[in-house]
Amino acid sequence: MVKPFGTVTAWRAFTHMGLGLLGVLLLLPQLTLAASLWSERSTTDEIIPALQELNASLVTLTQKLLPAVVSLKVHTKKDADTAMPKNHPLIPDDEMPSATGSGFIIRADGLVLTNNHVIEASTSINVHLYDGETTTATVLGRDPLGDVALLQLATKRPLPVMPLGSSAATQIGELVVGIGSPFGFEQTITLGIVSGKKRQILRAGLVGGYLQTDAPLMTGNSGGPLVNMRGEVVGMNTAIVGRGEVGLAIPIDAIKEIVPQLHTAGRVTRGWLGVQIRPLDRAKAAALGLETLQGVYVHEVMPAQPAHQAGIVTGDVIVSFDGKTVSTPADLQGAVASTPIGKKVRVELLHARARRTVEVTLVAMPERQE
Repeated sequence: MVKPFGTVTAWRAFTHMGLGLLGVLLLLPQLTLAASLWSERSTTDEIIPALQELNASLVTLTQKLLPAVVSLKVHTKKDADTAMPKNHPLIPDDEMPSATGSGFIIRADGLVLTNNHVIEASTSINVHLYDGETTTATVLGRDPLGDVALLQLATKRPLPVMPLGSSAATQIGELVVGIGSPFGFEQTITLGIVSGKKRQILRAGLVGGYLQTDAPLMTGNSGGPLVNMRGEVVGMNTAIVGRGEVGLAIPIDAIKEIVPQLHTAGRVTRGWLGVQIRPLDRAKAAALGLETLQGVYVHEVMPAQPAHQAGIVTGDVIVSFDGKTVSTPADLQGAVASTPIGKKVRVELLHARARRTVEVTLVAMPERQE
């Protein structure tokens, strides 16, 4: 039986409509599933003001700090000489081995602070500024023991500077940012906190102990600043422990004490007491009849040195130096190292529960110690 044309057309139209509705119905679960994969916040939704303010403050702080941070590319002829066999042709200057590091500008005429280990044995130092300019630097002074160097940039224009703060006033838990060129990635900024103070590692005693931070630091960060939320430098990033999980920075107070000598003399002369000291533990305190653990134990007194001449003996406990309380070996080492040569200072001692005070005139640290 043949169906009329009109009926067939109606049937086909109905069939197509049904298939279309079926397709929509089949797509609905997919649309519903896709919509459930994420949510989007409306601009009118409530935000957390404190976090927004912190984020905005960090952006503003970064914009102010970065122009005063420099990236250093240091060419070292010593590395080329030791790596090449004898009679090897001279290497062009632009192909000399190089290392990267960081620094920060402390005076508008181009004074820059960095680590000594970044620039030691350098034949030339290229400096990349934040605005893209490249210039060179000369070394004004080096302090190998303290691992600090002062550079002078070749510039004829005033440069942005980074103010120096107080590491003594810095508190554990305080937010800080580290800035530098890790692995050559210039102007990198990382965020963390001050995790500890007076950390004893390397030659920490000369600087009163290092600041510890969890702000990520890597190769190339050396010499860069550790900065608080007021935009002040509180330390110079210097070393890492492990793979960078722990960062160490030289306290800025110790650096401020030696910068004048680096600028005028090109080197640092430190005070010398002439004693070997140890931490005062409970066993030593009990043996000496002391009730507290304040002070450092004099383990040995070197003959004919200032401490010996002043009457300090083995077994004494130094509790105060030049009016400053001494609690750890780092306290005493930092105080002695920063005291001017020839200054007469009062040293307060405990021995067998008896307290006495002596006067000591400091001399220069022997050259062999450096």
